[in-house]
Amino acid sequence: MPARGRRRPRSRDLAKQQTREALLDAGLAQFAAQGLDAPSLDAICAAAGFTRGAFYVHFRDREDFVVAVMERVLGAFMDAVIATGDQAHDLEHTVTRFADAIEAVTAPAARARRKTPGPLAGGVQLYRLLEACARSSTIRDRLVGLVQQTLGRLAQAAAAGQAAHTVRRDCDPRQVATLLVMLGIGLLAATEIEMPLDSQAGAATVLILLRAPVGRGAR
Repeated sequence: MPARGRRRPRSRDLAKQQTREALLDAGLAQFAAQGLDAPSLDAICAAAGFTRGAFYVHFRDREDFVVAVMERVLGAFMDAVIATGDQAHDLEHTVTRFADAIEAVTAPAARARRKTPGPLAGGVQLYRLLEACARSSTIRDRLVGLVQQTLGRLAQAAAAGQAAHTVRRDCDPRQVATLLVMLGIGLLAATEIEMPLDSQAGAATVLILLRAPVGRGAR
């Protein structure tokens, strides 16, 4: 009996987490297809198989829910793209991964399969997030916070590369990170208007600019 008693809280916690994830999955699918404003909470709950009561256990309101969806999508994308584990080359690997992600959604075959633009963000288009930011300071502040987290991670990667003499040392790591993030946002926007891109050539150019000159790593 005591063993069962110890398992129940974990089972309840797991069920709550599964409910939250199901609602986020449903919201992401609805937002990708219809935008952030059109899907009703009732439609999202129905798609997830839960009631509004279950929704309000996890989220204060629609705005809180949009923030949670945004955090999940952008957080997962950042985790997939920003390299960790080989500090000397993390920045190089990150640039390469981002170029690969761009190429994966802009290749002719991938473009033909797309029903909506901007799938890099899990189907929630960048312009829709920017529209939401214009309407909600809460969403804007959280998006800025996520961008700041990205800047911090990239700056750390740049500094580690400088210490290992793989990244040029005459640039401030924070400014390197800022330029990369701004470039990344521009590229995401370019994919949404289906602008022709050579992501691999672009990545190669960025790496040329970032790499420490051979034999002059201590510069």
